[in-house]
Amino acid sequence: MQWSLFVFIVMGQCSSIVGQLYDYHFIREKKTWKEAQDHCRKYHTDLATVANQTDMQRLLNSATAQHERYPDGAWIGLQENTTNIVWRWSLSGVEFNKSEWSYTQPDNVDDNEICVRMNDGTWDDDTCSETYKFICYDVRTKSGKTFYISDSEMNWTDAQSYCRKDYTDLISGVKQLKDFKKQYPSDANGAFWIGLFRESAWSWSDGSSFSFRSWDDDKQDPDSKKTCAMTTSNGKWSSDDCDNKKTFFCYDDSVILIKENMIWEDALYYCRDHHGDLVSITNLDDQRWVQERAKMASTPHVWMGLRYTCTLDFWFWVSDETVHYKNWALPQSGNDCNMSGAMDRNGTWVKLIDDDNQLNFICSK
Repeated sequence: MQWSLFVFIVMGQCSSIVGQLYDYHFIREKKTWKEAQDHCRKYHTDLATVANQTDMQRLLNSATAQHERYPDGAWIGLQENTTNIVWRWSLSGVEFNKSEWSYTQPDNVDDNEICVRMNDGTWDDDTCSETYKFICYDVRTKSGKTFYISDSEMNWTDAQSYCRKDYTDLISGVKQLKDFKKQYPSDANGAFWIGLFRESAWSWSDGSSFSFRSWDDDKQDPDSKKTCAMTTSNGKWSSDDCDNKKTFFCYDDSVILIKENMIWEDALYYCRDHHGDLVSITNLDDQRWVQERAKMASTPHVWMGLRYTCTLDFWFWVSDETVHYKNWALPQSGNDCNMSGAMDRNGTWVKLIDDDNQLNFICSK
């Protein structure tokens, strides 16, 4: 097909503005957690999954728009399913795959040290109620400063809330910590809270691995029956007996992983014939959401709606969105007339020859 004509077909078919990839719904009926899960899966996608603080506010707004109140809490899709202990980073999308513990750490004294501080460059577990200075990470920075070092001391929970309110989150992941040490070598020797914490193995109803949590200070209840999570109207979470009946939140997903192997062009037309379009990613929230779907692919990469035009010499989304947000793996060199964008299962983007690769792909509905 003549390339200029193909560009017209690809870009011209969809010129609408891309909306949210998922939406929340407040359900006023009172049900047990399992009944709520069944309802959400029947009429929507699943019980609400929350990836970050922005999601939390959107979820709360879905009830506020209906002038709804839920004094007894409302179910979300988080449930404690085992007694295993796992380490998680506060910033959603950062996986715990490497550690830099101090010698003899973590030691979990009195089974109460579930938060982590950086101490002279290495990590110690500590009681969350202790107060230290802390480091915030800011992905939205306009000043050019990615990290903020606090002047005052707070407990871990208050430090997390402070970072989420004014920045993005507590510093999370080995890469961010290494970047911090490079930028502030003289400041890396104190004691600071970082975004690592230990918890029981809570999991999301839809299988997502988002590590975001918004627990209230008193959520740690010794009652073993309280294994389902609920949120209050202030956005803080607690746990309760799953058999109690409460209102709840569902979500509708606008993206779907297609586990069929196709070249990029065939994937494009499949999405347009059966759903909406190949998925576009315009911000970090979209990236995290699509990345979760990519993890479940049966191929090493999945096609996205990202295409390169050598005639006009730029990358574009087939939804007609401008490519502002990017997550290319490095190094990525060369632009070819038959090149399209794919996502690795770890979330990074790669450039692939579209007619040489048959991959799973992600459609937007």
